[in-house]
Amino acid sequence: MTTRNAVVESVPADVLHKAITDLGVSHILIVPDTHQKSLLASLNNETSLPMLTFSTEDEAICVNAGLWIGGGEPLLIIQNVGLFAAMNALRGVAMDMNVPTCMLVGQYGRDVTQPVEDAHQGSAIRLIEPVLATMDVPFYRIDRPEDVPNLRTAFDQSRRERRPTVVLVGAPTS
Repeated sequence: MTTRNAVVESVPADVLHKAITDLGVSHILIVPDTHQKSLLASLNNETSLPMLTFSTEDEAICVNAGLWIGGGEPLLIIQNVGLFAAMNALRGVAMDMNVPTCMLVGQYGRDVTQPVEDAHQGSAIRLIEPVLATMDVPFYRIDRPEDVPNLRTAFDQSRRERRPTVVLVGAPTS
């Protein structure tokens, strides 16, 4: 999906799907996300990759920890407003317990014709990056197809440094 005058571009679901499978993840942990629905539909058809659905992001972060402790390599797919709701689990489990936690986070509600910092963006859009920076959680953007390698960077960093990382997906997947 390309919107006239867009500052971000939609990334095709198959491109992100391939990037995810190339990571070698063992499980996909999701809280349903309308922003990335085409990606979730594509991943749902991947029979070799278990996809677990949760009611809250807190649950997904905690199950991520359990899977990792058990030798798994999970990836979370959630949206920005859910990440705000899960800040205590992020802090207490992923950060304090040094659990690699890579999250692909849809920027739900983003006006793709405006930069993140624009005053007309909703608070979830404007505040997610400053909050992550304050919490010392590394974050990356996927604002167009050529940014997809940022997912590999974030995933590897989360494993190497045993910490959470976030990849913000700026436009709905196509």
